[in-house]
Amino acid sequence: MSLKYDLESITSHTVANTTGEGRGNAGGIALRNFCIAIDSTMYVKTGVIMRQNLEEKFDIPVKFLVITHYHGDHIFGIKPFKDICVLSSDLTSKIMTNGETRSRYADFIKGLEDEGPMGEGIEYIVPTLLFKDKLTIQDEDLHIEIYHTGGHTAGSSFIFFPHEKVVFAGDLIFENTFPYAGDPTCDPELLIDALKQMQVINADIYIPGHGPIMKGAGSLDRHVKFYNEFKTIIKDAIRDKTATEKISIPDTFGEPDEGRKNMTVNHWLNFYKKK
Repeated sequence: MSLKYDLESITSHTVANTTGEGRGNAGGIALRNFCIAIDSTMYVKTGVIMRQNLEEKFDIPVKFLVITHYHGDHIFGIKPFKDICVLSSDLTSKIMTNGETRSRYADFIKGLEDEGPMGEGIEYIVPTLLFKDKLTIQDEDLHIEIYHTGGHTAGSSFIFFPHEKVVFAGDLIFENTFPYAGDPTCDPELLIDALKQMQVINADIYIPGHGPIMKGAGSLDRHVKFYNEFKTIIKDAIRDKTATEKISIPDTFGEPDEGRKNMTVNHWLNFYKKK
């Protein structure tokens, strides 16, 4: 059976795949003369199909690949895009070139290869066009705005397409699933600020890094509320010296993956103990 990786039409100029087939959500925006791909999936095979589908759908070439952050499910599929401009925040590049990250991901990639054909062919490719706070890409009367916020990771960014009021949020948003907020570089305060910044933009559509598409800025309310409640619980646990295993978390997104929950709780405990 041939591999499928379909891109759903979100608006006339935007597409996305939120099925989980590439592990992380990915998509693209068509400007007038070229497309911009957003994240590359976990696999080279889905990255290849993603680029082909973008170019076939809009009949213009993919000129840029935007990487929202450094996690493997968003960068391991970069190889099919390495002939074009791959861009990210400056901090994402710095994290990716760090020796510890390179070593950890070398093991990760080897593990994917050992799992079977889907994990084959991955190249560790670091973005070449970097920005610090904000980058605008213009094509005639259309443009996108890329904002580096930090939060989920130190390098995390989101993309806004004003023409159709669409935000690609990367993993700053996990919809309908307990979010992973346990990366060593995660800053809970910046994560909450990033969500509020996306709310102020007041987009019609938000495409999360994981989970289904969200409609309207109001759909971010429960995410902000969740993180604020979680922050209060963590601070209370530190004050009361509550054992880690006894810390309860908001049930906003249902029963969490145990590993993801533990990493997130432990990171937030360490973060706020230093405050």
